[in-house]
Amino acid sequence: MSTQLGGRICGGRSLASRCHGPRRPFSGGAPCRLPAARSSSNDDPEPQNMDALREKFFRANSGEGASSSSQGPAKETAPDLNINVINPYELGRQARQAFNDVWEQLSRVSSPTRSFIIDDVLQVEADADFQAPQAAYTTVLVVGATGRVGRILVRKLLLRGYKVKALFRNRAGVSKDAIPDSVEVVEGDVGEMATCQKAVQGVNKIIFCAAARSVFTADLLRVEDRGVMNMVKAMQDELNRRHRRGGAKFNPSAKRELADFNERFHQARWDVTFVGTAEERAGGGDGEESAYGARLNSASAVITEDNNLLFEGTLMSRGAIAEVGARLAPTLPGGQHRTAGTEGIVMRVRGDGHAYLAILESEDGYRYGARFPTREGYLTVRLPYAAFRSEYQGQPPLDPGRLAGMSLRYENRRSGGASSAAVAAVRAAKGLGARAMGEAAAQQARDQKFSLEVDWIKALPGGSEPDFVLVSCAGRSRPGIDPADLRKVIDAKRRGEENLRLSGLGYAIIRPGTLLDEPGGYRALVFDQGDRITESIAAADVADICLRALHEPEGRNKTFDVCYEYQADEDNAMYELVAHVPDKKNNYLKAAVASLARNT
Repeated sequence: MSTQLGGRICGGRSLASRCHGPRRPFSGGAPCRLPAARSSSNDDPEPQNMDALREKFFRANSGEGASSSSQGPAKETAPDLNINVINPYELGRQARQAFNDVWEQLSRVSSPTRSFIIDDVLQVEADADFQAPQAAYTTVLVVGATGRVGRILVRKLLLRGYKVKALFRNRAGVSKDAIPDSVEVVEGDVGEMATCQKAVQGVNKIIFCAAARSVFTADLLRVEDRGVMNMVKAMQDELNRRHRRGGAKFNPSAKRELADFNERFHQARWDVTFVGTAEERAGGGDGEESAYGARLNSASAVITEDNNLLFEGTLMSRGAIAEVGARLAPTLPGGQHRTAGTEGIVMRVRGDGHAYLAILESEDGYRYGARFPTREGYLTVRLPYAAFRSEYQGQPPLDPGRLAGMSLRYENRRSGGASSAAVAAVRAAKGLGARAMGEAAAQQARDQKFSLEVDWIKALPGGSEPDFVLVSCAGRSRPGIDPADLRKVIDAKRRGEENLRLSGLGYAIIRPGTLLDEPGGYRALVFDQGDRITESIAAADVADICLRALHEPEGRNKTFDVCYEYQADEDNAMYELVAHVPDKKNNYLKAAVASLARNT
């Protein structure tokens, strides 16, 4: 179950799942029978009936047995409670706390000590609570297999029947017990492309949980940024070679070209399709007004020396729009449909700080738009189909398999042209100074002009599962790390995330809170988007999320934060998060991430 409370999306595992938590494997021999704990050395008399048994163990308002009843007079009967003063939230919280204490007592029967050792973290359950039928024919590459998450993850994968390859930099500093003998080891640096190409041979999926060992810029660039990029490119090349060897004409996991302005085919097709007001586009504009607007509004589309499409112009009329676009060929040169089975578009553009509208048109003439902001300089825009809204009510949902055209639009929503004098008069009447009026006029002039360069536009392929799982970070403060150094780490990890999102591979990006070296599966987890989490999380829980994300369709192309459940304070006693209780028959990750946004 995934519940959204107060803007937070929550899913996780409660303490009730402890009965399915990690167990030590049975080593043989008869089970140990411990004598019952008693309050004295004398044996208690055998109860003759249920009344005696009830008297001994269920005495009201007393937590002791019958042997303690003679130590003092019986307590007076408690007065009747007023049900109107009972807080059900606090009562439920206390009940769960009592249930937690019971489980803690039961867990100490076979292990009375509470000291923590690393073997408790690395130990995996004998009867796996999560089964993956695809494991028998899936090879997983774990990058950073000797780290805090990687060591646990490798054992979880082996237990479920996966074939595991491990990539780490230096085997000399790794103990023999850190990596099992059944793991195929590749020694090398993720910053070197040759090492990555060797590591991905025969691999079906990648889990990248490596991290830089220092906060030096060169180290962060090598692992967090260029390391992810190298693994992505190596995996793409491996998939392309694999499909060519299989006789396929195209790679289904590759992005599909909608417009590449390095090619003359697309240069000749894209042109300005409309300049004017929305009323004129709808066919309701007056002839004289249209002629007047044509003198005020202009737009052009040319190919630059860098082989980019330059869409620029000036819109003086209030509510004027300008569009550039082309019809889409239904199939690619290899025979593959251009947009069927895709889940969004991605563009490489050079903006000017204005917002633009991407428009997709179906074969039936229905139009769908998604607005995106730009900044000065190059940027990559990623728009899932879920972000597109229909132009009019009652239109059918957007069908990627029936797209026939695409265009880009700029809209001047501010007053301009003939109304400038009226606007100036209103501002003067309100007593605005000359400086404020000058700034407003300058902003109006900037809004009237636009300039957008487009390098390429591609459709993002769809799929059922993630191909690449990346363990990033939530960006919370860590002990021993200076805030300036932490910002460097976060920036490097975010660049690595962006490299993965733009690759076309199916991905799942996990941003955990501060990692703890403690057993996992004992506390509820919160899944969220928006950089709002503050709690920590066990490395074992992060490893379990990576394992479950490999074959989870709901986790494909999603970025999410995860941490332990928040502890309610006194001011928020009436509010608490609802956790998901997993067992062998369900997958908590599916319910937790089902409501999260894709392609973010």
